[in-house]
Amino acid sequence: MNNLKSIEYFVAVAEYGTLTKAAHHLHVTQPALSKQIKLCENEIGYKLFERSHQGMKLTDKGRNLYEDVSPLLLALKNKMKEHSVIKNIRFGVSPFLATYYLPELEAEQKIKIDFTVTREECGEFLPMLESGKIDAAIVQEYASYPGLFSKFLYEEEFQAVVPKGHPLTEKRAVHIKDCLNYPQVLPPEDSQLYRNIQSFIKEKKIDPVKIVCMPYHTIIDYVMKGYGITYLPALMIEHLSYKNLQFIRLENKELIRKLYLFANSRHVFDIVWQQLQKEHSL
Repeated sequence: MNNLKSIEYFVAVAEYGTLTKAAHHLHVTQPALSKQIKLCENEIGYKLFERSHQGMKLTDKGRNLYEDVSPLLLALKNKMKEHSVIKNIRFGVSPFLATYYLPELEAEQKIKIDFTVTREECGEFLPMLESGKIDAAIVQEYASYPGLFSKFLYEEEFQAVVPKGHPLTEKRAVHIKDCLNYPQVLPPEDSQLYRNIQSFIKEKKIDPVKIVCMPYHTIIDYVMKGYGITYLPALMIEHLSYKNLQFIRLENKELIRKLYLFANSRHVFDIVWQQLQKEHSL
């Protein structure tokens, strides 16, 4: 493989696992991509892939090659970004943070911010940044990641969210152990919030009344209907106006989250960071 395009084709097939998906990503025809992979194998002198109805699986030698060239290809692409005019930033961010943090970027920098890639669990953005599928992201809890640029944004406290008239509303602040005397309405088990609550339960050796896991978009409705208690970050609570909910501060910052800005090139990182500093006094 004596040219950059051959390496890019090889890496795409390795990552997508099928010629069809890789060809779609590369904007080439499947026969053309298949021919290019065969030429690569002839040139390098050994098979890169095992072909089957399920797709393209790397051989041992093919995997070794992929592990060597993939980081180099990504580093080269990132360097190219640093020397080019940025017109579009693909930003990974939760739906709520997208509306709060970044609308100013597009107007101020004359850069299009693409928020089509959103996830509820911010940790999912790290491999997407690493592979170049997105350019920047706001990520929870992870302070750093190999090959990526990152910086701390801020720390945010959670509050307990209860239906109006709940017994806990008699207090100005509560401990999580008080909340665990009532049913819990939490996001899915792979969420950071769920893991944090479970860690607290194990640490304090508490036996909670009941824990129900729900999709994010249904949690508030379930709490409003009186099925249990949940927890939301303060920034989100500031923008909620539900009449049938009440919010209670947690003692001693028992439940917090730390948010970080990540980017896979210094150029993109600097653009986003400078604007966030300007608009939000970070």
